[in-house]
Amino acid sequence: MKHSCALLLAVCLLCVTQCPFVVSQATAAPPEERQAVSSQSVPSQSVQQQAATVRQKKAKATPQQEKQIRALIEQLVFDESIDPKDEKAVEKQCDRCYDAYAKLFRYKELAFPALVEHLDDKRPSIHFRNHYLEHAVGDACYWNMLTQLEDRPKDYSRYGYSRIGRDGKSHPKPYWKGTAFDEAGGLKKWLIANQSLSYTEQQIKCLKWLLAEEKKIGAADAESYFVNILPLEIQILKRRQQLGHDVQAELKRLQQIKAQKLVNEIPVELLPEKRE
Repeated sequence: MKHSCALLLAVCLLCVTQCPFVVSQATAAPPEERQAVSSQSVPSQSVQQQAATVRQKKAKATPQQEKQIRALIEQLVFDESIDPKDEKAVEKQCDRCYDAYAKLFRYKELAFPALVEHLDDKRPSIHFRNHYLEHAVGDACYWNMLTQLEDRPKDYSRYGYSRIGRDGKSHPKPYWKGTAFDEAGGLKKWLIANQSLSYTEQQIKCLKWLLAEEKKIGAADAESYFVNILPLEIQILKRRQQLGHDVQAELKRLQQIKAQKLVNEIPVELLPEKRE
């Protein structure tokens, strides 16, 4: 029965596996839950002081929020006792899991402690990343945090496992090959090692890892740069702006390059060498 249910789930979730981050891209924190950092700089403070203030005010869940977060994690569990042939029942279970995942995403770092506790939770859930990978509750918790921290912009990359690099060869995309957490020994250890960083600073660190990996591959042509590299550079500046960094001029410049497809502004070292 479990095998049949798994097959049915794979079909049910095909639209999500075709676009792994559709759930995360559609979510936004409501005002009462959002712990946003002001994007306006404070003239009397240095950048270092502002960053320190952000760290000091690192958000923590209230007892009520923690209760709600833990209830949502329980909602991630897929009831395998239902009849896999009952499409309505299966769909209802899927929607219940989707809803829990999206709400946990909105809690941002407030949910991280509870999500980390459940990384080894083997109870069945549904696929939130790819139907070839595991789909336990622990996997749902992992992908929820990873997607938040990687903070990939909507206009970055395209569907597929690999892309052509500067050398004309096919390369696995960085996010399929590894993560920013690998060097630390996994997500849990990475969070401990970077606990002094604010949520936004952690996102910037992950984005910088991804950008560095994309630059190693380089771009086969101008369009590849506009899709695989420039969106990450822009996203990093947007997050830095949230921390009060003076990046407005550079951000505007890069946004103009992207909007107008200014090929002459692409760093030559990222493109194939010109042949005589």
